Amino acid sequence: MLSVWPNGATREGVRGAMEEEEEHFEFVDKRRTAQSQDARGGEYERAQQEPQSGGKPQPEETQEHPRLAAMDRLFMCLDILQQGAWIALGLVTDPVTNKVERNLEEAQQLIDAVAAICEVLDPAVEEPVRRDLRNLVANLRLNYVNQVRRTAT
Repeated sequence: MLSVWPNGATREGVRGAMEEEEEHFEFVDKRRTAQSQDARGGEYERAQQEPQSGGKPQPEETQEHPRLAAMDRLFMCLDILQQGAWIALGLVTDPVTNKVERNLEEAQQLIDAVAAICEVLDPAVEEPVRRDLRNLVANLRLNYVNQVRRTAT
């Protein structure tokens, strides 16, 4: 089966490009070990124990994370909840247990939460995204009904 990706690339083309990248990949282990610290005469430990300017230990260099907008946070929550809904429907393997287990009560709660977030997002997104959100909720609800029917028989 030949899959075409949204950008027009084929699966084989993408796989070939990935294999080319992997050929040039080199792994460098930069972890500190007891042996490397002994070779340096324990200078790392001495530097960590000595007080720096002002007598207070300086925090390691921190990277500043970009602030997430409310929309980004809502989409993150939506993604987590919809994944949980598919797992609770018993249609996706739970990555924690590596089992497929159905919990329809939990699925219903998660689907309702997904629908609520989609309702909040609806006025703030463009039409293609709005359509995708509605399709997501519809697909979850249809699959819920199918799983309830399957359980009843």
